[in-house]
Amino acid sequence: MELKGKTALITGGSNGIGKAIAKAFLEEGAQVIIFDIQKPDFQTAFFKVDVTDNKQIEKAFAEIKRLDILVNNAGVYEPGFVENTTPEQLDKVIDTNFKGTYLVSKYALPLLKESKGNIINIASALGVNPENESPAYCSSKAAVIMLTKCIAQANAAKGIRANAILPGPIDTPLLRKSFKTQKELNEYAKTNPMKKIGSTEDVARVAVFLASDKSHFITASTYEIDGGESSSRISP
Repeated sequence: MELKGKTALITGGSNGIGKAIAKAFLEEGAQVIIFDIQKPDFQTAFFKVDVTDNKQIEKAFAEIKRLDILVNNAGVYEPGFVENTTPEQLDKVIDTNFKGTYLVSKYALPLLKESKGNIINIASALGVNPENESPAYCSSKAAVIMLTKCIAQANAAKGIRANAILPGPIDTPLLRKSFKTQKELNEYAKTNPMKKIGSTEDVARVAVFLASDKSHFITASTYEIDGGESSSRISP
């Protein structure tokens, strides 16, 4: 029960990586609050919140009295080269991935200062390793990594920690949208140094570690969970 007595907020916690983190936190004894536009299919506290909407975030935080852990996980992926990315696509990616992380952190920090809590931002291996076909997404996740470091440095003396997890190829609905068939996904897996695709539980285990007291002297750090992909080449 690594997180017994802790209260955690997870954005985008109804599906994919966020759902796996939420369930892992619950198993470790935490009370979990989810911000999402879709209600989770498991029992936990839930606020219907679009993280791009400042008013929705502010309204939800008015009802939260304690917070020990914030996981900024909500995100979207939009492929497209710079020359054919529409302004609407760019806004969607930046507003969700970066602005949403920024705004939720803004409202969480006063509560985290009271609990000496910590922030875990779910960035991406594509924040440090470019993918030619998704410059908007890569840039938004690079911004999340830098935001993590800025928050960590500004609040280290106050007892608040902030770290980022950088998932690579993780088996989520978001990843599978990029492949038409299971065969295509299998072929992609072969290009990974470990010759496989990671699971959402792989990410969740690292999140539990970072949320726990075992990582009490770790802040402003990044953790790539990608089978070595980000250090090997440009992403396909």
